[in-house]
Amino acid sequence: MTSPLAAGGRARGALLRASRVALAGAVLAALVRFVAVAQVPPATRRPSTLTERLWNLPASPVGPTHAAVLLPPQREPGARWPLLIALHGWGESNRGTEAGAWGWSRDYELGATDAELRHTPLRRSAFLGFVATSRFDRLRRDLARRAYRGVVVVTPYTPDTLDGDAGTVDLAAAYGDWIVNTLVRRARAELPVLRDRASTGVDGVSLGGLTALEVGLRHPETFGVVGALQPAVHRRVERVLGRRPASPPPQRIRLVATRSDGLTRHVVALHDAMLARGVAHELRIVEGPHDYVFNRGAGGLEMLLFHDRALRGMPAE
Repeated sequence: MTSPLAAGGRARGALLRASRVALAGAVLAALVRFVAVAQVPPATRRPSTLTERLWNLPASPVGPTHAAVLLPPQREPGARWPLLIALHGWGESNRGTEAGAWGWSRDYELGATDAELRHTPLRRSAFLGFVATSRFDRLRRDLARRAYRGVVVVTPYTPDTLDGDAGTVDLAAAYGDWIVNTLVRRARAELPVLRDRASTGVDGVSLGGLTALEVGLRHPETFGVVGALQPAVHRRVERVLGRRPASPPPQRIRLVATRSDGLTRHVVALHDAMLARGVAHELRIVEGPHDYVFNRGAGGLEMLLFHDRALRGMPAE
């Protein structure tokens, strides 16, 4: 027979072990948040041309959340712009909904990129050191011929759905429905944007690139243009393409990968799968690492310029 003293000792031991496990979990979660914050390099403090505001959104698949609204300079009364939903990467998804919503503005400095695209002529320094001469010359010639006009950008918090288990796949689908039914609807009601699908796009980087593909391809009735920068599509090709409607309306789709990114071979695999299924799209491989310097330079520039053209029905550069 077990004595009360021994039983109590085992209970206290089990409680101590459970407490240690809980503490370890809490420490690990805090460490993840700390690393995500610590990895953000200091801002370059370049001037921004975008006006910012923050939306507090009471309900979403992840609970109360936020989205930042980035408005281009007002050129004429009553003007309307195309609408771009831009999704951030994994690091921002671990720093809370408000910090995540500000990711494209504050961590990736999209306002500075917008300012660079309005500078005549385009400066090589806008790419922060990552651009091939041929690409730079081509974009510079295009911008000299067709001035950049800009888009309204809404940047919601993007939840982490990289695990790929049933729960995260369902969350990704629910999040896409929420973007369409809540975020885009509110943007069209409150912001100076064009309200047709041809003028509505979605894009993102890394985790955000994967999510943009899932959301955009699953909702072609809303998004006429879909882009993805360095999308985290490793082993997720079927997840991206599997829920695409059988006979969707035409979309303009572009994948952007970089030569020094480990994800590029997976993006190329997605490109091959899309070709095999007859999904019209473009793959562009540019310079740059999978890092903030790409988001702040070439990545943001490629995204804004592509949607500036595509959402107005214009050909690429």
